[in-house]
Amino acid sequence: MTQDPNGYPALPAGPGFLDQSGSLLAAVPLVWAAWLPVFTGALAYAVYQWLPSQRLNPRHGWTGWAAITAVVLGALWIWAAAGGSPAAATWIAMVQVLAGLAVIHMINGWPPSTRTEHLVTDVPAGVFLGVSVLALLASLGGWLVQDGADVGGWGPEAWTFIALVSVVVGVTTVCMTDRGHLSVALTVVWGLSWMGSARLLEDPAAVWPAVGAFTAAFLIIVSASSRRHQVDHAGRLADRQQLKAESSVPAAGEAPGAART
Repeated sequence: MTQDPNGYPALPAGPGFLDQSGSLLAAVPLVWAAWLPVFTGALAYAVYQWLPSQRLNPRHGWTGWAAITAVVLGALWIWAAAGGSPAAATWIAMVQVLAGLAVIHMINGWPPSTRTEHLVTDVPAGVFLGVSVLALLASLGGWLVQDGADVGGWGPEAWTFIALVSVVVGVTTVCMTDRGHLSVALTVVWGLSWMGSARLLEDPAAVWPAVGAFTAAFLIIVSASSRRHQVDHAGRLADRQQLKAESSVPAAGEAPGAART
């Protein structure tokens, strides 16, 4: 079993610089597969916006640019990773995360008008942000391992813990807005679960990083689910109050105080 410069078992080989990355945070093989829903979502959106019913939808004024940006940045990250440039991939991933946050902010302020629009525009946008977070972890981990960096002399364990805490805080903050953004949460949870499983199945197993990844995934999915439950409960309560108010209004033409049977 080969080991990385920090003494941990190396992850399975991947394209570009990722085959040299022994970072505890590197979700190497599946980061590539995670981009497929982003590109597929962009293609579905391209078809959706050309439907006759969508030609006058003003929301496409910014969602179209968001879809194009996601595809371009995703392609650039894959190019940097395959070309063996972890530093460039890290900077691109940072831009991806910022772009993803900007899109989520727009979604919160301008919700979709239909469920189909939500599935075609908002869900892929959430997946893009989630994949961007995973890409940032993978490329930053590869960069530090390749350069043998040990910032502050704290060691890989400390920086792994700091990275996981940062991801939990950041993703949880996003998921506590609007309806919970389950697409963001599920994407990150998927990546963290794979990272934890990969380290747990190594020989010898890196147990505490695996536990840290699983714990982070659990906290994220709980926060997102809790937010969705709160919003759904508030919506049902508002609907019941509206129905109650409508039923208490006298029918048209009914004399005030008339008895009802």
